[in-house]
Amino acid sequence: MIIRKLTKHDAEDYSQIRLEALYNNPDSFGTMYHEEAIKTIDQFRDRIPVDNNNFILGCFEDKELIGIVAFHQQSRIKVRHKAYIRSMYVQQEYRGKGIGKLLLNELIERAKAINEIEILLLDVVTSNLSAKQLYFSLGFQIYGIEKMAYKFNNQYFDMEYMCLRVK
Repeated sequence: MIIRKLTKHDAEDYSQIRLEALYNNPDSFGTMYHEEAIKTIDQFRDRIPVDNNNFILGCFEDKELIGIVAFHQQSRIKVRHKAYIRSMYVQQEYRGKGIGKLLLNELIERAKAINEIEILLLDVVTSNLSAKQLYFSLGFQIYGIEKMAYKFNNQYFDMEYMCLRVK
């Protein structure tokens, strides 16, 4: 297994795994499959950040992209100490094998290396118990709940907001 930052050259692999994530877990993401399925490879390529304070990590087995997680640091002066973890996804057949933990540990280490970052933030649908268990195991704590955060197929989903102090 190799974990590395995605580059613009990974756009096709990124688009495939992103669409797979949205298709397989529609209640876990704020975007719907059909909203992103119409995007071109160039649009996916443009979504892959190229700087150190914003990136997408990918986990590869052989040359296949099997998991992703995105990192976004705030740019405004008063909120530069915060960064967000987004778009976490591991392919179904690789779940329960520690891939998510590997991705998050790598992300956390990279965040610690950025002087300004003090806290990592993420949100998770309250019903996503396996993701919450992973986040708790890494020291994340719940700091808030948003009721009715997502609405999908006339069903509402609550969102829990979690944080991890890294400095």
